[in-house]
Amino acid sequence: MTSHTLAPAPADICLLVEGGYPYLLGGVSSWIDSFIRNLPHRHFHVVAFTISAQPRTRKFDLPDNVIALTDLVIDDCPPGSLPIFTSGAKIEALVADLRVILTDGAGPAWAAFAHAIRSSGLAQRALLDSRAAWVAFQRIYDDVIPGAPLVDVFWTWRFLARSVLAIATAPIPPARTYHAISTGYPGLFGARAKALTGRPFLITEHGIYTNERRIELSVADWIYESTAAGYDVSSDVVELRKLWLSAFNAMARISYDCADLITTQFRVNQDYQMQDGAPRAKLRAIPNGIELAQFSTIARSREPRRPTVLLVGRLVPIKDIRTFIQAMGLLRRAVPDLDAMIVGPDDEDPAYAAECRHLVQQLGLQDTVRFLGRVADVRAYFGCVDVLALTSISEAQPLAVLEAGAAGVPAVTTDVGSCREILEGPDGTGPDGAGGIVVGACDPQATADALARLLLDPALRARMGRALRERIHTLFDQRRVIAMYDDVYESLSHGSPEVRADLATMAAGSAAEIRDDTKP
Repeated sequence: MTSHTLAPAPADICLLVEGGYPYLLGGVSSWIDSFIRNLPHRHFHVVAFTISAQPRTRKFDLPDNVIALTDLVIDDCPPGSLPIFTSGAKIEALVADLRVILTDGAGPAWAAFAHAIRSSGLAQRALLDSRAAWVAFQRIYDDVIPGAPLVDVFWTWRFLARSVLAIATAPIPPARTYHAISTGYPGLFGARAKALTGRPFLITEHGIYTNERRIELSVADWIYESTAAGYDVSSDVVELRKLWLSAFNAMARISYDCADLITTQFRVNQDYQMQDGAPRAKLRAIPNGIELAQFSTIARSREPRRPTVLLVGRLVPIKDIRTFIQAMGLLRRAVPDLDAMIVGPDDEDPAYAAECRHLVQQLGLQDTVRFLGRVADVRAYFGCVDVLALTSISEAQPLAVLEAGAAGVPAVTTDVGSCREILEGPDGTGPDGAGGIVVGACDPQATADALARLLLDPALRARMGRALRERIHTLFDQRRVIAMYDDVYESLSHGSPEVRADLATMAAGSAAEIRDDTKP
C-alpha cells in the first residue's frame, strides 16, 4: 500500500475506487473527477485499488480537495508474523474462515475475520505459505473442486486469498465516511472500515460489479474448464470460472450487508442488487448529472458534411466496438457516404484495439470508420454529428448519451443499464416522445437499421433530439445530483455518534502505519 500524500487530518470522505481513477480514462473515472470537484467544501482521500502490473501514470490532475491518494495493490500483501509450531490450529481456522468469506459472503464473518487478523498479526507467511495453510487448502480442494488440476486450483485460491488478505491488512485512512464506487475489493475494504472504525459506509454502483465480472469471466480464455459438466448449465460440477464468480458474489453480499446506504443511478440496477443480496431498505436511486451549461450552448454546425455517426467509448470488449464496426458495414448500404467516428482511448486493451482496426480493413471501411483516439474535448464533436451510437454489452448510465443528448443529439443504444430509461423516460416514452432507438446487444443489423431510420429521416431525427434534450435538462442537472449526495453525506454523518468523536488518535495511528508501510 503506497500513499502519495500523507493526509494531515482525517478526510471527510475516503473514496474507494477500483481499476480506474486517476490512472485510467473512462466514464466512471470522469464521473469521479467531476464529483470531487463539485464538492469543494469536502476533503477526499482517494484509495485506488490496482494490481502490480497496472501502470500508475495519472491521467487526471487531482482536484485541490483531494488531500491524499493511496494505492492499494491487491496482489500483494504484507508477510505478517512468522507462524509458530503451536499456531497450526489457529492458521487452519483462519484459512477456513477465508473460504467462508470467499463463498458464503456474510458480513458478520468478514467483520470477525478483520478483527482476528488485526489482533493476530498473521498474513501471507502464515495463511498462504505455511504447512498448516497447505493442509487447510487441501481440505478446500477436496471439498469444493476435486478432480480439477491441482496447480490451477492452487493458484486461483492463492490469488483470491492474497487479495482478501491485502484488503484485511491495509491501513485504513482516517475519514468521517467511507464511500466505495463498487462492491468487489473497494466494497470489501469499506465493509472492513465500517467494522473496525464504526464510521458510516456508503456504496455507489454505476455498473453492477458482479454482472461485469460475469461478462469478463464468460469470455476469459485463461481459466481452466474441464468437460465434467458437459453441456448442462444446471450441473453442480464446480469449475474455476464458478469459483471466481462465487468470490465476487460473496464480496458483493459482504459489501451490501455492511453498508449503511447503497445508491445506483437507475431502478433496473436495484433489481440486480437485490438479487445479489442487497436489502431493499438500504437502496436509493441517484442519477448521474452533467453540467448542462457546457452542452446547452453547443450550436449545430451548418457546414456541409456527410451523414455522421459518433461512438464515444474505450476500445475494449465490453463496449463491443466490433459490433459497431460491423453495423457500419451494413449501414453503408443504405447510407453510402456515411462518416463514422470512434472517439476514445485505445491503450487499455491493445490487442482488442488492433482487432477492431483489422476488422475495418477486412470490411473495406477505411474511408468510412475513423479512429480519433483520445480527444481533448468531446463536446467539439456534438455539434457536427447526426446520431450517437452505443453498442456496449454492459453499461450503467453512460455519460456520453447524457452529454450528447443535452446538446440535442439523438442516440441509438443497446438495451443495457439505464439507456432505455434515458431515451424513453423512467416510465416509458413520455409526452415528448423517445429520444432515440433502443436495440438488442450484439446485433449489428438492428443497430444499422435503427441508425438508418434516423439518418434518412431529418424530421424524426430533429424530433428525437429535442425530446432527449428536454428530458436530460429536466432530470440530469448536476447541481441537483450533487446536492443529493451532499445530503447523503450529511445525514450519514449526523446519524452516527462515532463520526462526531475525536479522530485525532485514529489519524495519528493511520499515518504511522502508512509511514511504516512506505519505508524502502
